[in-house]
Amino acid sequence: MNTLLIVNPTSGPEENPDLVSDLTNALKEQGIEAAVCTTTPDEDGQGLAAAAAKAGTQLVIVAGGDGTIEAVARGLVHSQTALGILSQGTRNNIAASLEIPTDVTQAVRVIKAGNRRQIDMGKANQHYFMEVVGIGLEASLFPRGDEVKEGMKSNFGRAAKSFLMAAKMFFQFKQHRLVLRFNGTKARLRTLQVNICNSPRYGVEFTLAPEAKMDDGKLDLIYIDQPSKWEHFRHFFAAMRGRQLPHKRLQMHQATTVEVRGYPALEVHADGTYIGTTPVMVEVVPQAIWVCLPTPELLTQFAKDRAEKDAANEGGHFLSFMQPADQPEDISPQN
Repeated sequence: MNTLLIVNPTSGPEENPDLVSDLTNALKEQGIEAAVCTTTPDEDGQGLAAAAAKAGTQLVIVAGGDGTIEAVARGLVHSQTALGILSQGTRNNIAASLEIPTDVTQAVRVIKAGNRRQIDMGKANQHYFMEVVGIGLEASLFPRGDEVKEGMKSNFGRAAKSFLMAAKMFFQFKQHRLVLRFNGTKARLRTLQVNICNSPRYGVEFTLAPEAKMDDGKLDLIYIDQPSKWEHFRHFFAAMRGRQLPHKRLQMHQATTVEVRGYPALEVHADGTYIGTTPVMVEVVPQAIWVCLPTPELLTQFAKDRAEKDAANEGGHFLSFMQPADQPEDISPQN
């Protein structure tokens, strides 16, 4: 099969100088031979993927974090080229949302033996996204969050400074007046933020739309009308732990198209990329790309392998605990 592997060599919490060779070896063990390209600061993978699709490449495999996966996916929209995912990032939200394992060997098995299905993407003012559009506070905070993440890798002082700037922005940000149009209705509200999700999880593992599915032809709209800062903070902290707090002003809707206008205009991000300010038109793009996804049988096998590995680890810890300590050396004086 005509295959291209696109690798972000700087993905993940730690750099691995052997990343490319480790990945190509894992693919070869499953009989997959792939040409290799790497991303650069000037090429995030979208152009490489688009060129491969145009050339008739049957399979593009991306190895990187969510940002790299999203860039490559944008290059494959409305093509017949399938996307294989080897998630190598810090959060791995897309892999989690699609039930693709982060273990490289298992992820390669998904590419080799899984199903190829079409999933949806979203489009916000002509910008394609996989996870989420955020309007308001979150869009303003995202650049600080990226600075904190990069600073944690190499410069803790810079990370701390960015965190303090983000905290100051959070407390200074005011509610804005917004008008939303969706499903033939018009909603007027005052809020800090509106999210429109294609996937159930995004960002710092926020499970903001737990019922969202990436193949249902719908987007999930989430907002709280007139929240206090404390309510907003508790809502997102709970979402980071995979929970939802009951709130009488929490609104969740499904729609195919959402129009948002802010007074004054609010910043907008799509998958963490700043795309301008409101007004913004957000729409679902059904069956936008082909993706290699795990079969139920593979998921069952992965769960079994994980349980056996956990049991083996627990057994090893138990044996280590039961092993008698080394006897102290006899240092009694000699007659």
